[in-house]
This record gives sequence, C-alpha cells and structure tokens, in this order.
Amino acid sequence: MGKEHMSGQPAKDDTNTASMGLRERKKLIRLQRIVATARDLFINKGFSNTTIQDIAAEVGVGLGTLYLYAKSKEDLLVMVFKDDILRMIETSYASIPADAPLLDQLMVFFDVHIRYHAHDQVLSRTVLKELSFSTTEQRRQDIDQITKSTYSKLMKLIERARRDKRVSKEMYTGTMAWSAFALYYHLLQGFLCGFHTEDEFRKSLHNALFALLS
Repeated sequence: MGKEHMSGQPAKDDTNTASMGLRERKKLIRLQRIVATARDLFINKGFSNTTIQDIAAEVGVGLGTLYLYAKSKEDLLVMVFKDDILRMIETSYASIPADAPLLDQLMVFFDVHIRYHAHDQVLSRTVLKELSFSTTEQRRQDIDQITKSTYSKLMKLIERARRDKRVSKEMYTGTMAWSAFALYYHLLQGFLCGFHTEDEFRKSLHNALFALLS
C-alpha cells in the first residue's frame, strides 16, 4: 500500500517554501508539525483517548494557536487523513488494467479502498463518521475535495467503458458513478461495524455492482 496506509509516515510536502515569506513558511512548518503530531497520537493513543490539549502540548503551542489551524479535534482528524485518502484514490485508479471489463475495473478500484480501511478499522470508522458531517467550512472543503476526486475517477472509468463499448446499459454516467460508490460505502459501513467479513464485503460488492451494470 505504501504511503496510503494510515500507519505510514506523512508524505513529504512539495510546497515550494522558498517562494514564501518568513511568516508563511513558519505557519506551514507549524501546520506540518501539528498534523504529524496529531497523526501519531490518533494512531498510537487512539482518537477518543487523544484530546486537543494533548496535541497542543506535544507540539508545544497554546490552544489558541492550535485553533487557528483546526477548529476541533474532529476537523483535525479529517485534515490529517485527507491527503492519505486522496493518495489512496490516485493509487487505486492507477492500478486499474485499462482493457479489463468495467466490473473488474470497479472491483480493483474499490479493492484498494477496502485494504486501506481494513488496515485500522477502528480509526477508519472514526474518520468516515467525521467525513459524513460537514459542520465547519474547513471540513466541507476537505470532504468536497475527497468526493470530487472519487467521482471523477469513477466517471472516467465509466466513460472509457462506454467509449470502448464495454458497457451497454443506458444510464447517466454521473448516476452510475454515484450508485457504484453508494453501494461500496453502504457495505463499507457494515464492514467497519463488524457486520460482515472482508471476504463477504468483496463478494457482496461484486454482486451489487454486477446487478447495477446488468
């Protein structure tokens, strides 16, 4: 899985800090420290056992300073794992064989997602819960970025399959992409709550996608 694992190290920031002013560079470095510290605490101590005070103390900043970057522990959680999830989406799309049937392509795409969330089911359950509710502007922006990335990849797959005449069912591309993700997301919730095993998850998803495309 590489960088997309929740337990992996945060990816190196590619921002060109040389073009920033001193104040902007300091803010970026502080944000990187906050995110890295929160990640370590969420993974090693657990999200519910980590307080916003713990994060501030570990970073060495006051609560007021920390709140300039994240309004709540929940917002910080989404901020921490947003980039991981976006990289995971790119990885899953890049691993799809171009000439495979659409059903197989969708299963490859979602299989990477499944393995990502299976790595730490407790933390994934918490992250998905917070991704479901956009209570602040920062979280709305993060959720919107993840959603747009996911749907754009699914729509590319479907459009390419239509162009290559590998799917014959008449359906609006956006509707099919939304429906495919909705099936996956519903089953993901059941998996993370322990209602079915990983193998059952894959089998149910395969059958549901087959019915959608038939």
